[in-house]
Amino acid sequence: MFKRIFGFLALAFAFFGTESWACDGPCPPAPSITNTFSPTVTKGTYDFSATGDGKLTVQFDAILTTFTLTVTVNHTIDALDPNVFPAGTVPVTYANGQTDQYDFTGSASGPNGVPRKGVDYRFLITLLLEYFTIQTTHTPAFLHAPGDNIGPPPPIYTENFIEVFSTSPIFDPTMGGTLPGISSVAAFDEPLSETDTFCWMSPTPPNTTFTVGQEIEVSFRLFPSGACTNNSGMPIRDKTASLSLSTTDTNGNVVFPPRLDKEEGNKFHWDNKDGVNEFDLSTEGLQPGSYRITVFSSKFSPQSRDITLTPSIGMVCLPLGSGVSCF
Repeated sequence: MFKRIFGFLALAFAFFGTESWACDGPCPPAPSITNTFSPTVTKGTYDFSATGDGKLTVQFDAILTTFTLTVTVNHTIDALDPNVFPAGTVPVTYANGQTDQYDFTGSASGPNGVPRKGVDYRFLITLLLEYFTIQTTHTPAFLHAPGDNIGPPPPIYTENFIEVFSTSPIFDPTMGGTLPGISSVAAFDEPLSETDTFCWMSPTPPNTTFTVGQEIEVSFRLFPSGACTNNSGMPIRDKTASLSLSTTDTNGNVVFPPRLDKEEGNKFHWDNKDGVNEFDLSTEGLQPGSYRITVFSSKFSPQSRDITLTPSIGMVCLPLGSGVSCF
């Protein structure tokens, strides 16, 4: 993992050392990758890391036909709906100095050959986007422009479908969400609605090791201003805070494991007596290992805390491939 980070940092510094990204003469073609999907192949990875343009993973719940799906990196970002997103919402600038939009074409039955729900696939599509940036993250947003993207009128971003976000590692955030249909997508950053003071309450080092199956209280206090220590202000409720739990697989890829607890919208509840925003995180069904809890909101920049899960009593762990599986 650290070799991977340093390699991309070196790439980032090399990019920053150039004077301009403008082309002298004809520009090279935009990066493009094609994958084939079928009823037995429902997941495809579009790895543009060689050009510093991130990595997009597309996962269908169920596929009915066989088709190709091409993702092309577009450095021209479609317009935002000003009635939906606050002023100051900007596309994320990657470490290579570019802003990236991912456009879809293919051989399926929909416009531009993209798959059509109910004909080529059923249910939802999960997108995960991993990218390198040194831009400060305020409120992460994963936007898409619903429709067939062929115009007129031209496509416009109207929806933020982000559901999960990880800051692990700090130069390599990953965001994800689900969509009913394929459309152009891009990573954005929204300004904070407020500049409140975030204060972790739990878990708190060194008490960050738990056993599989144990419930973890994730909690924080939020103050309008000041520091966390000896703050005489009144703690406030955050109705916008969401929680993500992530880990890395044996290849170093960020993974958001499915959880058995289905907290509505992954939202925190408010303990009015203690002035604490709380989330009861279930670890049932998870594998032992290292995880990162990330809390993100419109009131503060993403905050992370690392935890370790150890096998519960009676759990049996066996070698599986290059890793270990416990049950």
